[in-house]
Amino acid sequence: MKLQVKIALYNAFSKAIIIISMGLLLPAIVSKEAYNHTDERLMARQASALSMLKHHELDAIIHAQDCSFGDYNIFKEEFISISPVEKLTPEFGKIKIENVEMNMENEVVKHRVLSQGFIYDNQLYNLQIGEGLKTMEQFNISLRSFTIKVLIIVILLSIFIDLGFSRILMQPFNKIIKLKLKDVSHPTSFQFKSVKTSTTEFAYLDSSINEMMIKIKEAFEIEKEFISNVSHELLTPISILQNRIENIIADEHVREEVRLKMVESERTLIRLSKIIKTLLYISKIENEQYLKNESCSIKSIITDVVNEIEERLTEKNITLTQEWTEDFIHQASNASLLHTMFFNIINNAIKYNKPDGRIGIKGFKEDNHFVVTIEDTGVGINAADIEKIFDRFKRFQQEDGKSFGLGLPIVKTIANFLNIQREVKSEKGVSTTFILTFRNE
Repeated sequence: MKLQVKIALYNAFSKAIIIISMGLLLPAIVSKEAYNHTDERLMARQASALSMLKHHELDAIIHAQDCSFGDYNIFKEEFISISPVEKLTPEFGKIKIENVEMNMENEVVKHRVLSQGFIYDNQLYNLQIGEGLKTMEQFNISLRSFTIKVLIIVILLSIFIDLGFSRILMQPFNKIIKLKLKDVSHPTSFQFKSVKTSTTEFAYLDSSINEMMIKIKEAFEIEKEFISNVSHELLTPISILQNRIENIIADEHVREEVRLKMVESERTLIRLSKIIKTLLYISKIENEQYLKNESCSIKSIITDVVNEIEERLTEKNITLTQEWTEDFIHQASNASLLHTMFFNIINNAIKYNKPDGRIGIKGFKEDNHFVVTIEDTGVGINAADIEKIFDRFKRFQQEDGKSFGLGLPIVKTIANFLNIQREVKSEKGVSTTFILTFRNE
């Protein structure tokens, strides 16, 4: 998951917790405030009713109602009741406020009721003043529904806003990755220009990557110099030794047993020279010391390779067939490297093939790329060894004194350099197929 998405989700989640908490508390707070206001109104009405009793304004009403009085409005939302009390209790005279369900004309109505006992004309009475809760409950239901809708809208808006902000925030980071890591394939293409950012961490990351790239480029330059020196310091003495051995072999006065030893020594020097040249060749490709400025016909290059090794095919009586649906021109390529790559693959197909075997080469277009398959009827490779065949000096067949285990590492290096996707499928004792996928970016 991307960092900006994580930041957005974290912000949305944290805000959602806060908002949900507020949403859960809000109805309770509003309800409490509503009760407080209701209680204040009930207290005011209670004070007014007691004031009227002191002035004997309710005297006639109470006596007319047989020492009791009750009244409520048409909507049954408010009522006042005065009723006689038979005996005095410890709670008499204290104000009591509670929610009570009242039965009014066969209808149960929930009220907030204030009760207080009082003495009037030497008679004990109980005053009850009530206010309906139906409106308050409906308001609380509406408030909860409104709160939930607002919560959903706020959370969704928060996610989109945070995603947009995170995207803007991460722009310098994405630019650093793109310019200095993703689009860089070799030290020669390093870009040391600082990326503008007001974020301290990104600026530190940018400077750290620049320092790392400088060290890598310095190491690369040292390696290039080392390779150049090796080509002279190793190959030149080998060449001198080889010439001296050849002179000894040609000398008529040298004994036969010495001459045979010199021939073996010469073969060892030739072998060492080939290994060094091959390793230098691989290193030069990896260090991008070859140009990629040619447009190459894949079919033509493979045909040239086949013509070059035709004698080897005849020696082992191997049949090679080609099947092309169309040709493919590989842009930004190198004909010499492609020739070497295909030569090594086809040469391996001959070397490890069976007598009277077959090699099939196919070229076809698939989706937006071009595929070349080279299949042989050779000894095959174990599934566990397929990933190792491109390692240097790895050999899974019996040594023949001519192979160094560097042919397929060259194939791997060239394929990586020319952005060619490679895949190997094999069945031990049956066949091996190399699949090369070409794309023009």
